[in-house]
Amino acid sequence: MATKKVDEKKTLAYAVAFHFCTSGKIDFRLGDKIYQHINTVYDEREDGRGFNTCEVVYNYKAQKYEVLVVTDEKIGNKEITILNV
Repeated sequence: MATKKVDEKKTLAYAVAFHFCTSGKIDFRLGDKIYQHINTVYDEREDGRGFNTCEVVYNYKAQKYEVLVVTDEKIGNKEITILNV
């Protein structure tokens, strides 16, 4: 069975870095969940090795705010679909 190659330009990490830096309401789908972008947080690592990138979102299905760690393999490498800008 062949594994699907993920297009880097369709991942949450790419969207946070290039698309979510704009103002306005942005809705996106990640798997079977729909989120609204609230804020992007760049948390500097204490050891000086760069930043952790966190995406603060509103999860419409769960009706609560959540934080997605963009550098997490299970989140950052999933393809997203931008629904509303």
